[in-house]
Amino acid sequence: MIPLLVVALAGLQAPEAPLEAERRGKAFWKALAAECAVPAGESATGLVREAVSLLGSPDSEWRDDVGYGVVASCGYRKKLLRPEERRALTAELSANLRRGIGETGNDSVLLRSFSALDLSLLAALEVQDPALDEPGYRHLLDDALSYLRDERDLRGIEPRVGWIHATAHTADLLKFLARDARFAPADDTRLLEAAWSKLTRPGTPVFTHAEEERLAAALVSVARRADFDPASLDPWLARFTALEKQVWEKNPPEPGALDASQNARNLLRSFYVLLSLSQPEPTSGQAAARDKVLATLQQIRR
Repeated sequence: MIPLLVVALAGLQAPEAPLEAERRGKAFWKALAAECAVPAGESATGLVREAVSLLGSPDSEWRDDVGYGVVASCGYRKKLLRPEERRALTAELSANLRRGIGETGNDSVLLRSFSALDLSLLAALEVQDPALDEPGYRHLLDDALSYLRDERDLRGIEPRVGWIHATAHTADLLKFLARDARFAPADDTRLLEAAWSKLTRPGTPVFTHAEEERLAAALVSVARRADFDPASLDPWLARFTALEKQVWEKNPPEPGALDASQNARNLLRSFYVLLSLSQPEPTSGQAAARDKVLATLQQIRR
C-alpha cells in the first residue's frame, strides 16, 4: 500500500511547473497574494501547488510575490490548507532543500532558499495549530539544521535575481521551530552549534546582509523558552573569547580567522540587542542570557 503522505505529495507536484503558473499572469497572482480570494472552480491547495513551483524562478516577482506571497496569504494568514495538505507541502519543500546542495554561484540556490522561507510560514503555523506529528516535527528540525550546515551559496543579494539570502531564510525557519513546544532542551545546543558553525567555518566571508541578525533572532526564541537553562550558554560563549585570543595571536591576523571573528562578534552583538529589546517583558532566562552575553562582549571588545 502506498503511504497516504506519498499520495498527497504526488498531488502537490505541479504538472507543468512553472509554465502553468506563469500563464495566469502576475496580476492574477499578486491579487491572490493580497487577499487569497480563491476563484470559483479553483482550490486553495491547487493554487498553492502552482505558486510553489515558482520558488526557483530567477524572476524575483515570481519567486517572492507569488512563490512566497501566496503561501503567506492562503496558507498562513487565511489558513486554507488542511492538515494533510500542510504535511504534504512540508515534505515537498523539505525535499527542495537538498536539490543541488553544495552548488554555488548558480540559480539552484533560489529553490532551496525560498523553500526554507516558505517552510518558515509552515513552522509558524505549527506553533499555533500543529499538523505534524512528533516524528514529522523532528524531521523538519533535522532538515533545517542540515540545510543551514550544508548550504554553500552564501550570497545575500545579486543584481540579476534579487534576494537570495539562504542563511537568513533558514534562520527564519529555525526561529519558529525553536518556539514549538516540541523543541527540546537538547535542541538548544544543536541550534547554538549550528549558528556558530555557519558564521565561523573556514572560508566563510563576513556576512553583510543582516544574516547574523536573523540567526540571533532564532537564538532569542531559544532564550525565551520556559525550559531554557542559561548555563547552556556558557560553553558556547567561551568559544567567542577563545576565537578572539586565537585570531590576535598573530600580527597581522590571518584574513580567514579575522572574518570568522567579525562574524562571531556581529552575531553576539545582535543577540545582545535582541535580548535587550524583544517584547513582551524578558523572561528570567532571557535576562540571564542577556547578562552573560554582555559579559562576553565586554571581554572581547576592541
